[in-house]
Amino acid sequence: LEDDLEKLLFENEYTIGDDSLESIPKINLGKVMEIYHPDSGYTYRFGKRINSISKTIIYSHEEDTSTAEITRTVSGDFICVVIDTVIADTIKTEKPFTSEYHRMVRFTKDDIADEQGRNWRIDSFTVGIGNTSDLVSVTKLEYFTINSDNTWESEFVLSSDEAETIWIPRNSIPTFHKGDSVKIEVSVINNSDQVFDYKSGEGVVMHYGRHRNYKARRKMFDDGIESDTAENDNIFTRMWRIHGPGYAFDGQPRLQRVFRSFYDVMDFGTLFDTERDVHTAVWVLPYKVVRQ
Repeated sequence: LEDDLEKLLFENEYTIGDDSLESIPKINLGKVMEIYHPDSGYTYRFGKRINSISKTIIYSHEEDTSTAEITRTVSGDFICVVIDTVIADTIKTEKPFTSEYHRMVRFTKDDIADEQGRNWRIDSFTVGIGNTSDLVSVTKLEYFTINSDNTWESEFVLSSDEAETIWIPRNSIPTFHKGDSVKIEVSVINNSDQVFDYKSGEGVVMHYGRHRNYKARRKMFDDGIESDTAENDNIFTRMWRIHGPGYAFDGQPRLQRVFRSFYDVMDFGTLFDTERDVHTAVWVLPYKVVRQ
């Protein structure tokens, strides 16, 4: 039974690839690092070099349901490169980190077997949550769409109070149509030392896509401009034009498809001070795109 459930975890479009978008190198979040002032014209690139990954899955079974509690521990090095384009010089720093990621998945038993002869289906799951420490965290994720009155209306909201315990049915994940305009708000809390007085003290990046070879990333904003309500209030905003569901292997357009979104938060102390630890957090949630 558990072999079948584990295959479902790593094959099903709702849960496959939880770690495939998080560790993307060369994420450009802005101009940041100690000594080199973020407004002095330097270019910055940073990312993670993964050295080891361990995963444990604990199952619990009832007559017609089973639950998998997944914990993934990643160890590696956080790498930041400062590029001085004037003198064609680079400065590279590295610091170790360990992050832990947690999520739960619930399965239900069906009378009809699937194409592989399995009777179990993924029914629901919790949002995936990871962090390197408890100093920075996501407190709320909210999607807004435009209603018939041409105003923003909340389409989906999840807070940290319920994120680790509320079950999200697979048929109730955020669903959008190709071409939709969506406003995303990610609220964060930052209890780390503000070693560099710059903006709100942290940055947020949105990653989305199918897997490592089909991905995109977008910086989120807390600057009080346009769709962002207030500057440096730790609520980060991004306007998002929904992409299409893609095409099948035979070249035919897909009617719908499930993708994954990752919301990464990092405190600027991680970048500004080479002597301080890495403080990051991430939320992972699938979404569905429907072709109109």
